[in-house]
Amino acid sequence: QAVGHVPAKHFRQIRRSAPLPFVAMAMALKIAGCTPDQKFAFINDTYEPMQVQHNDRPAWVARGVAARYIFHTGKGRWVISKVMDDGYKCWAYIKATDDASPISPEQWQMAGADGNTWGPVSVSCQSVPACNDKFVQLRMSLDSDMKKYGMIEKEDLKKLWRALDYNGNNVVSLAEIDKLVVEHCACGAWPSWLNNKPALMRAYKKTVMHDPDSHGDDFVHKNEFHDLLLNIFWFNKLWQIFSGMDGGQDRRIDVREFQGGMNAMGLNMSPQEAQDEFRKIDVNGGGQVLFVEFCGYVRHRVNPDANPAFDQDILEGEDCSKAAYFTAKKLEMKNQIGLDHHMACQGGSSIIGHPHGHPGATRDLSFGASFGASAAPSFSTRDMSFDQTQLPNTGGSGKRGRHETLRSCGNAATCNHQVKNKTFADFDALEAKIKAMLSDETQIKGLWKCLDFNGNNIVSLAEIDKWVVEKYPLLNHKPALIRAQKATLAQGNKKDWVEKKEFKFLVTNLFYYNKLFWLFDQADAGKDHRMDFKEFQWCLSMCGLRLSPTKAKAEFDKVDADRGGQILFDEFCQYFVSKKCPEGMTQFIADE
Repeated sequence: QAVGHVPAKHFRQIRRSAPLPFVAMAMALKIAGCTPDQKFAFINDTYEPMQVQHNDRPAWVARGVAARYIFHTGKGRWVISKVMDDGYKCWAYIKATDDASPISPEQWQMAGADGNTWGPVSVSCQSVPACNDKFVQLRMSLDSDMKKYGMIEKEDLKKLWRALDYNGNNVVSLAEIDKLVVEHCACGAWPSWLNNKPALMRAYKKTVMHDPDSHGDDFVHKNEFHDLLLNIFWFNKLWQIFSGMDGGQDRRIDVREFQGGMNAMGLNMSPQEAQDEFRKIDVNGGGQVLFVEFCGYVRHRVNPDANPAFDQDILEGEDCSKAAYFTAKKLEMKNQIGLDHHMACQGGSSIIGHPHGHPGATRDLSFGASFGASAAPSFSTRDMSFDQTQLPNTGGSGKRGRHETLRSCGNAATCNHQVKNKTFADFDALEAKIKAMLSDETQIKGLWKCLDFNGNNIVSLAEIDKWVVEKYPLLNHKPALIRAQKATLAQGNKKDWVEKKEFKFLVTNLFYYNKLFWLFDQADAGKDHRMDFKEFQWCLSMCGLRLSPTKAKAEFDKVDADRGGQILFDEFCQYFVSKKCPEGMTQFIADE
């Protein structure tokens, strides 16, 4: 039967959900031994077998809803880390003596308080029976479910963060998070049940107050983003269950509603058993419990060994001072064990790379070996330039001489130069300028004269490249430049150069191809330079074109002329340009 306003089939799905066959035979793992003064003491937890494998070996995830995984790197090590990737950045690792389990006579290695010195620690890893509790099984399903909606893979998270962090300052507010959720649910990119304000508020609070990488403020930082999405998914799952129990639709449940909901999930309880469990939630004896209290009950049920202080801020009747107290204590502990050093280093992550023989690898300067593994800003130096005439002459000539000159200057060679990330704000500002320019014939003619410096009314790809580097460094991306030029030639004379009358085509294509390349890295999940409807719908949402699923399907069919179910990325770019800037596609500059 239906419980509340949620169909009974929802509870049947939870009741019938079961792990994959190989998971059912696996054991859980219990990590213990870390003392509170150790840097990564939070790895103490019970890790349940996951429904997916990693590197063709079993993997485990923390029973307490947090981004903590045990997996094999594929290169002779088991690691405990925040994201399942190559294991380069992790909290602890052990040499693999068995491909099926990290239980080993070897000692675990963990970083010291300075974050650099690795050494053996008295950490134990023991097998324990896997838990069959329905709420634990619900937690085990999170990662596989989130992957379907683009919330797990590094590239998907990278795109989401770029859309969310509009001004590129590496922090986002609750309002920005709410906007992202509302828009993605409205267009069908995410399921509609993810858009619930009580669940979102609980996810936000848990992320900013209790995440191990939390900065202790009211913003979600880049290295907390993965945890935020995990919390959003988890608390919305709980909200579905809670709202299903809430027959009166008053956002409160009594013991009768609680018993009905638990029975519907397959957790059959007698009236006395239900009363006993309900008393554990209803600490003030008022006869009703709120959603936040229900979340605290589920957390204790899923992870009974967790720190009891974790949920003090959500218990009914507790005032804000307790929440502030626990937050302050947490920050104090961070300072005592040396995390303040990492906070000072541009928000550096508490996940660090273990010694593979190349400490301080430059790949950490990018988005990170795994998303969320570093809060330090990512950048590329390919667009950075400086005046070498101001450097002292060391007497050398040619390429080698220039290198010697730079080497002799040390840090002084680039100390006055700043490398800035591209952001949505930058693109929006430039988009407004370009649209204004396209409607002003005087500006267009002035730009063309700057580009066509020899006055022959045609320009080559090399001339366009030089003009972009000097005039619009934000658009200095060679793959996008080549695609934009080809699209312009296809729309115009189909020769090897761009004519004056095609200049508006060129400017428009240059901007939007760059924006799409930056945002999506070709928006190609399958790396086949094609896009199915799901990817098309995702792209529209990320670009700000909010269409209902029905309207989006109709638009996709217009582009998919051969009805093959896929479109080329170039076709999507042309479609997007025509929607966002039709004036750039219809007006021309006449030849003089």
